[in-house]
Amino acid sequence: MSWFDTNRSIVRVVILALFIVSMLGPWMFDLINVPAEYECDKPFVRLEGDFCGLPLSGIKFFTWFAGGFFQIIVGLMTGTFTGRSRELIVGFSILPLIPFFTTLPLIWKKETPRLRTINLVTWILALIPTVFIFLETQRSGQVLRLWGPLLYILVAVGALTVEILIQRGKVKEANGA
Repeated sequence: MSWFDTNRSIVRVVILALFIVSMLGPWMFDLINVPAEYECDKPFVRLEGDFCGLPLSGIKFFTWFAGGFFQIIVGLMTGTFTGRSRELIVGFSILPLIPFFTTLPLIWKKETPRLRTINLVTWILALIPTVFIFLETQRSGQVLRLWGPLLYILVAVGALTVEILIQRGKVKEANGA
């Protein structure tokens, strides 16, 4: 029995705590135009040229997109969704929130292979839009100021590693090794 298998609930709680820290960290800037000769007052940060930005947490970032996500759901249910690409991107961008809700049952309920597999898949799917968000912050040169996506990626890779190690331990245990 591996260390991850015996302490899996504690490890998952730590992963969720780091997940929450990454969501509380800055993910994007709300830009305002302030000519370069004027100072950016706190909490705004001087960015490039005539722009200042207010750092927004991952939670705020995703709540902006949540409204669009629910519009997609309503549109699908009522048959009025026309497949506009903007709404699909909004729906896709909400994926990083889902692993929180798939990890919770693994902590409090008796875990099943199905729950572990769903959790593994959601962490993989959550990495896709987060990597795109991170690459955008990298392109804008704001990686250190916008550390939320970077921490999220590290947490997701760690969660995937832990889940794979737990899965391997379960397979070895089932095979009697």
